[in-house]
Amino acid sequence: MLQLTDVAVRAFTANEQEEPVAILKNIHMRVEQGEWIALIGRNGSGKSTLLKLIAGFQAGEASGFLDWGDALASRSGIKAPIVMQQPEASMVGATPIEDLIIMLEQNGVKGELIAEQAANALARTGMLDRGHQPVGTLSGGQKQRVAIAGCLAVDAPILLMDEPTAMLDPEASIYVHDIVRKLNRSGIAVIWITQKLDELREGDRVIALEQGEIVFDGAAEGFYARSRAMDSVCERLGFEAPYVVQTAWELEKHGVELASLPLTPAALAKAVQRR
Repeated sequence: MLQLTDVAVRAFTANEQEEPVAILKNIHMRVEQGEWIALIGRNGSGKSTLLKLIAGFQAGEASGFLDWGDALASRSGIKAPIVMQQPEASMVGATPIEDLIIMLEQNGVKGELIAEQAANALARTGMLDRGHQPVGTLSGGQKQRVAIAGCLAVDAPILLMDEPTAMLDPEASIYVHDIVRKLNRSGIAVIWITQKLDELREGDRVIALEQGEIVFDGAAEGFYARSRAMDSVCERLGFEAPYVVQTAWELEKHGVELASLPLTPAALAKAVQRR
């Protein structure tokens, strides 16, 4: 779907005498259709800049090679919208249906197709029954679902999510996360920025950034893998592992070996039962 080769981004500077600050360095990354990529890193590690670059925004003085696949290269202008922490910042319509109609008009969709595409997108995110409800009366989770519907309405082949659950309560976070997981299973690629490590699932691809460089790219289980010589990548980056992972580590300390590292309570229960 897209490939980044030796990509670097430096911040714009107003003063030519100043040395531009490096935001991203030596980025090599390939994204396949239908992948789920969890993009992880501390604040200031370059996650949002990388997402903007993939979306087609000018995120700074960029160098290197970015190859959008056919599905993205054929799109003029912005390649894919980004769902942010506060989706209302990008909403222009008074209601969800109006917001999607405006977005479709701006993307040059034929007038006779707009109403159907907007309704279908809202239906896929469970928001069709609230299509004419004032945006100001929607909950945070409902606004995120409208933002996701906007991506679907313009037929974005990839969902770019910049900490979409950061401002949501636990129940809304789970609901939004589950909706995006369902869309991912339908074949849509997802890049999901998060600092909530309990959102990771078995088999997810994790890309971890530190000071603008990729320091880990592999399965979520590998992100938590410990060896006798060193802590996991998760710990070395200063993150606290989810309770389930910490429990599995403690079991291993006490000689209880599990066939695979569980990332959810259900997976932990199964792993213990199989022993």
